[in-house]
Amino acid sequence: MIKIEAAHIEEVRGIRSLDIVFGQATYAISGPNGSGKSGVIDAIEFCLTGQIGRLMGPGTKGLTIADHRPHVDKTKFPDAAFVSLKVYIPSLKKSATITRKLSAPRKPKIVPSDADIKAVFAEIEDHPEVTLSRREILRFILAEPTKRSEEIQTILKLDEIGQTRAALNTAQNRLQTQHKTAQAQASQSRETLLRHLQIAALQPAELLDAANKRRNLLGLTAITSLTADTVLDIGIGDAGKVSDFNKQSALRDIKALSSAIEGISDAGKLAVSEILAGLAKLEADPTLLDALNRRSLVEKGLELVDGPDCPLCDQSWEDETHLRAHLQAKLAKSAEAAALQLALIKSGAEARTEVISLTGLLGSVAKVAQARADEPARLLFETWVKDLDNLKAQLSSFEGLLGLKPRLTSGWAAMPAKAKGRVGSLLAAVEAIPDQSAAVDAQTFLSTAQLRLTDYREAMRRNKAAEAASVAAKTAYDAYCAAMETQLNALYDDVQEDFSTFYRMINEGDEVKFTAKLTPSEGKLDFAVNFYERGLFPPAAFHSEGHQDGMGVCLYLALMKRLFGDRFTVALLDDVVMSVDAGHRYQFCQLLKTHFPNTQFIITTHDRLWAEQMRSAGLVTAKTSLAFHSWTVDTGPLVESNEEIWQEIAASLAKGKVEAAAAALRHHLEYASRRLADNLGARPVFKSDGNYELGELLPSVLARLRELCGKSAEAAQSWKNDSAKEAAVSLKAKLSTCNGATNVEQWAVNKAVHYNEWANFGRKDFEPVVAAFKELLDCFRCAGCGAWLYATPRGIPDAV
Repeated sequence: MIKIEAAHIEEVRGIRSLDIVFGQATYAISGPNGSGKSGVIDAIEFCLTGQIGRLMGPGTKGLTIADHRPHVDKTKFPDAAFVSLKVYIPSLKKSATITRKLSAPRKPKIVPSDADIKAVFAEIEDHPEVTLSRREILRFILAEPTKRSEEIQTILKLDEIGQTRAALNTAQNRLQTQHKTAQAQASQSRETLLRHLQIAALQPAELLDAANKRRNLLGLTAITSLTADTVLDIGIGDAGKVSDFNKQSALRDIKALSSAIEGISDAGKLAVSEILAGLAKLEADPTLLDALNRRSLVEKGLELVDGPDCPLCDQSWEDETHLRAHLQAKLAKSAEAAALQLALIKSGAEARTEVISLTGLLGSVAKVAQARADEPARLLFETWVKDLDNLKAQLSSFEGLLGLKPRLTSGWAAMPAKAKGRVGSLLAAVEAIPDQSAAVDAQTFLSTAQLRLTDYREAMRRNKAAEAASVAAKTAYDAYCAAMETQLNALYDDVQEDFSTFYRMINEGDEVKFTAKLTPSEGKLDFAVNFYERGLFPPAAFHSEGHQDGMGVCLYLALMKRLFGDRFTVALLDDVVMSVDAGHRYQFCQLLKTHFPNTQFIITTHDRLWAEQMRSAGLVTAKTSLAFHSWTVDTGPLVESNEEIWQEIAASLAKGKVEAAAAALRHHLEYASRRLADNLGARPVFKSDGNYELGELLPSVLARLRELCGKSAEAAQSWKNDSAKEAAVSLKAKLSTCNGATNVEQWAVNKAVHYNEWANFGRKDFEPVVAAFKELLDCFRCAGCGAWLYATPRGIPDAV
């Protein structure tokens, strides 16, 4: 990975032209909301990855690269918008420059264009997660278990694990459905055979007993054992076969059909009602139906994605990442629809069982009608069977189920009006036939038994094959899930340990025994955290929003550590540290310094106090921080620099603009006094609104530093440290001198700013005021690094 040395941003988002020297160090950019901080993050992210996460995902419909990435005045001239980064690559010990234009986001210019350098940039381009914005941190914490699993696996580049699991689960479900159909067909064939044989159970002894009674009557050899090749009517040809029609068996088939027709209104009632309820839900929410209709298409499209061109519509996307994100969002949107789809297909399989049973009875009776030359009955039954076969096919697919509401509402069987009459007439006709002789009855009994036994054997073979396929699919799915969970558990154990460590560190002294548990299972990832040793609960159960945000940042850092290890060298944190409670931000700085000493964090914040806390904690310095004080559409961010404020004031005075110089000085003094009051633990009179005037803050800051200097001198004397004592005494004396000078001139600033008596002051009058305050503020700076002094710890300090 890389570290950023410098950036040049031109006409990108709200930035007109801006240069920042990062120096490979952690860097803080502060400023009020709307001052352009996030534009810096967007620009860096764009240069590294070719995309801007803020313009992607939910709520960004209508935002495009060409129209909304350049500065608003340059949307018609995207070539003018570009970002250039100078970076250092630690693994190669090389520096390089990458420049990317908004007009050609997929064509960065890399110098030098060495293969190894290009490979590094290609890797970081594949990792847009190095950028974390405020709106993203809770996606790990409050997301549904399935969505959390997808998000985290995407960050860890484990997408294929979830995709493979989903494919195996789909195959398992389909094969289970096929097995249910095969079971229903085998059951129907068994009932048909049992009804003919007139036995209660399909046991070899009972079956052979029924067959051998007829064989003995015909003088045929008895069959002693039932095997897979046993033929019940063997030898009948030698005895003179006359017909396959058996009157008694035919009567039983017709009566069975008649009974089924009488009870047809109750058959499959539960399954049908569940299907209708699901269809009603789809009708009530058209968007759900759209998601369902497109789900399989989108899934197929995802499988075929290979580059930025959509395989479904041929539309060219900015890059493959954007295309995949678009299709994944559509899939996520149809999660509820997918569950409903699965329930409908399951109910359809139950209803199909009833259809198979009825078609089996109709098929048997149609043969009886054919044997008796009853063409009207045969045609009616065979037509009904064809209709039911079509229904069976519709019940087996989701698309088929969608059009079945009218059919299921009126009665799934759709029994022909003349069906009962035809069954009754056929029954009467068969009953009127003279009883067959014992020999003919035995002969036709055995022939029909053999036909039905053959059908049953074939149905059982199909059922066995379907069962084997279903079991194999389930075994494969379970084995994959078990292996996946074993590996993911090990991975998540590492992540949750780091996460807990990080969270305990930023909440030092509060949740000292905090623990967390990430539990993966079948595409889900449950997340529970300890709440003051009262047990493990979802993060949103008892923790405040601020603590949840802190968890999001800590989990992100734990994931990045797991993903990159020592190669985690850069991260862009856009206003996310605001989520950490104000009282814990110092510990957060220590977390970054302690656990990620080799990572360059570029942090934005709208809280000046937090920006100063980062400096006080040593996470950044005056040279590695930048403040925007405002923004205009014409100029972009307006930079406030501590180093340049005196130059700005001098420039105003050079032009005779005393009022501008006085306003700038007053503004800077208010800013510095507020920061120093926090750094040193000054004690102004408490105000609930926190709105302190300069005259309230600066005196308490001066008093506090004098107090600390006195204590420092006393401590140094007790340790017989003469040099330290002299330094403390010298600083206190200098402070007193400066304070006296500013007291003399204080009225000038007050009048200039508050009373608008600009005409009473000239350049020569105001220059001593500026010099006095500059000398005063220098007393509060470290002579070595230039940073503001701070006391630590904040309560009862033991060092300045």
